[in-house]
Formats: sequence, C-alpha cells, structure tokens
Amino acid sequence: MADPSSPSTDATQGLDRSLVQGIAWTAVWRWLAQAISWLGTLYVARILTPGDYGLVAMATIPIGFARLIEDLGLDAIILQDRSLTQEELRRLAGAALGLGAGLTVLFLGLSIPISLYFREPQVAGIVCALSVTFILDSLQILPRALLQRDLQFRTLAWINGLQVSFAAAVMVVAAWAGLGFWSLVANTILSYALVTVVLYLHRPFAPAWPTEVRRLARALMSGWNILVSRMAYYGYSSADSTIIGRLLGKEALGVFGFASTFAALPVREVTSLVSGVVPGVFTAVQHDRPALRRYFFLLTEAISLLTLPAAFGLAVTADDFVLLALGEKWRGVIEPLRLMSLYMAIYSCQSLLGHVLLWTGHFSANMWLSLFALLVLPGCFYIGAQYDLTGVALAWIVGFPLALLPGIVIVKRILDISWSQYWVPYRPALTGCLCMAAAVAALRLVLPADWHHAWRLSIQACAGATVYIAVMWVAFGERIRALYQTVRDTRA
Repeated sequence: MADPSSPSTDATQGLDRSLVQGIAWTAVWRWLAQAISWLGTLYVARILTPGDYGLVAMATIPIGFARLIEDLGLDAIILQDRSLTQEELRRLAGAALGLGAGLTVLFLGLSIPISLYFREPQVAGIVCALSVTFILDSLQILPRALLQRDLQFRTLAWINGLQVSFAAAVMVVAAWAGLGFWSLVANTILSYALVTVVLYLHRPFAPAWPTEVRRLARALMSGWNILVSRMAYYGYSSADSTIIGRLLGKEALGVFGFASTFAALPVREVTSLVSGVVPGVFTAVQHDRPALRRYFFLLTEAISLLTLPAAFGLAVTADDFVLLALGEKWRGVIEPLRLMSLYMAIYSCQSLLGHVLLWTGHFSANMWLSLFALLVLPGCFYIGAQYDLTGVALAWIVGFPLALLPGIVIVKRILDISWSQYWVPYRPALTGCLCMAAAVAALRLVLPADWHHAWRLSIQACAGATVYIAVMWVAFGERIRALYQTVRDTRA
C-alpha cells in the first residue's frame, strides 16, 4: 500500500488540503447538530412508544423511495459535467420542480392504499402531510448542488446543521405538547421549509420549463444511471422495514428501527462526512490511477480506524447501552442492535466502492451492481423474518457480503490491485477490534450484574478503548504516524 505521507505534487497537496478541511468543517457542524438531535431523540423516546415510531416508519418507506426520483441525479450531474450552461441548469431545475409537484399530488391519492397495505389507518394522514416535502426538496436540489460544486463546504455544513438542530427542537416541543407521532412529522416538514428558504437566499434561481431535451440528453443519460442505482439502493435498504412492518407489525418495526438507527450512528456519521467531499477529489484524479489508489487506501484506512471500534464496541455492550439510554421498555432492541452493529462494521468496509465506480465514470456498472443487491437482499430478509427480528439482522450479515462481492472485483480492476492489497488498509482496525472485543467480553464475565448500567458501560468503554489504542500503538504505530503526518501537512 502506498504510504499516505509520501511526497506528492503541488496539485495533490492542494487536494489533500481541500479534502481534510472539507471533512473538518463538515464534522464540526454535523456533530454539534447531531449531539442536539440525539439529546432530543432520547428525550422523545421516553415519551413516545415503539408504535409511534413504527407508524411514521411505515409512511416514510414509500415517501423516501419516491424522493429519490425527484432530483433526477442532478447533484451528481453538476459535479461531473461543469460544461452545463446556466440555462441548462435552470431547465433541469424546472424538471425537478415539476416532478416534485407531481409526486405530491400522487401521494395524496396513494395515502389510503398505503395505509391499507400496512393495516394502519393513521398512516394515511402521515403520508398526506409528508407529501409536501417533495416540493420543498425539489427546490433545494440546484442551490445545494451548486454549493457543493463550488466546494462551499463550510456553508453547506452550517445549513445542514441548522436543519438537524431545528428539526430536533420542533420534535421535542411537539412531543412535550402531547402531539404523539405527529411530532415526528412536524419536525420534518418545518425543517425542510426553513432550509429551502436559506438555500434559496444563498443561490437564488428561477426554474425554467425543460424544453430542448436533446441539449440535455447526455446529462440526463448519466442521471438516469444514477437514478436507477439510488432507487435500487433504497429498495434493498428499506426492504427489511417493509417486510417487518408487513409480517411482524408496527411494534417490531419500531424496535428494529431503533436498533438500526443506533447501530448505524457511529459508522454513518463518519462515512457521510467523507462522502460529502470525496466526489470532487476522486473526480479530479480519476485519470491518475496511482493518485486514485492513494486516496482510496488513505480514506479506507482512516474510516476503518474510526468506525470499526465503535461498531464492535456497541455490539459487545448493547445490553448496558440500551437499558441505560432507552430504559427497560426497549429491551427488545438489544439483540437486533448487537447483530446490526456487526453488519455496520461490514458496511463501513465498502463505503468507498460506490465512489470509485461513480467518479471514474462507471455509471452503468454501479447501476447493475445495485440492481443485483436488490435481487439478493429482499429474499434474505423474508427468510430471516420467519425467525423474528434476529433473523432479519442475520440476513444483513449474510446477504450483504454476497451482494457486495462483484463490486469489490470491479473496483480491484479499476485500481489495479490484488486481493492481498485490497485488505491491507483494514488490517490495523480489524486486529485492534478483535483484541478489544475479546478483552471486553472477558471483563463482562467478572463485572457484577447488579451494578448500575452507567458504571458497567463506562468501565467497559474505558477498557475497550485502552486495549484498542494499545494495539494500534504497539503493532501499527508507524501507520498511525503516517496518517497523522498527512493531516498535519495539510495545515502547513
């Protein structure tokens, strides 16, 4: 593997600086907002019931899938094709707005059939209310994409932070006022409305009717491939919730939703930070294979070092964490959380594969790989649901690697690396996590069961962190220093 601290050209140093600073700004604002959000979530979880969360989850499954259609792949098109004129951008934005309005009308009509599918009449009202977000979301597409193209990471970060913080505040006030599951609907609608206004003030635009489609054909073709990929991703990533809601009911769906959310938090917080700035960097070096390999290895190793210990740690300490954070009524979350945390460890190991495919122009390959996952995973979830929530979580652990394998093969060829080289960046984190998990598991055997969960969790966390850091320092100190030097050089 290339040393991330090896000498680089001025251009590469500039990209290093943009990458690190972009991640830093995004991290500051995002984590501040997420801290506020999770404090609100923990407060509201003690007021609402699993059924409240299950009702909203049922409504958001079809709403979320349809939302993938309204952007037409516009954000990715702008990042890749900077030759689009202002008039072409206005027409693409007009097409997105028209589609957003059409989806709002469509879901007003589909609200009752959706509620009949889930056998929950209250879902109809939730779907009607959330359908307004289609129009709001379509108005955000162009200004948000332009800010990302112009590398305005700081502006995007505080706008996203504003949305999350405002949504949390609305949710807490509404739940305290006794609105029940409507508090989970109101926070979404009002936060979308606020951010739409803020984005328009930063990048005002006037949508135009999408005429002269031939001039937009190339951009729309790329967007179509991206769109199909996103729809397939949403299909297989939400298939577990759809099947649970249908076969196991709203209570089980609410429990599994919390397990999935907590398991995903430490991993997706890190991967989403990287995903916000990686497209520009990978696009810049897509024709420079050594540089592309360097960034892939560098970011993969950094992501694994941060996410794998959190995922493994949560899997080992799930019982104490759930009982401390959520209370006894959420005990059913524990076992699904253990397994979903292990799945998220697998997920973090592939978080850059899609970026390599997209930003080197392999749109068709990315689309077919997503469709393959859509073919494989829902069947796994259906079989797993026969064995309750634990079976669905196990289906992720077994089925996801099978669906992932063809993508790994293609990315290996793009980067021109061997199987042994591909696994090198994961070795430090995996080694440290296995040692950490073994140490914490042994510690749990001697910890008194009647101790307060806060004490038990704190002791396990400190012991696990100590073991992980010790392994990194003793066995992989040179690698850690190389990564640190890379970050330090960007500040020079």
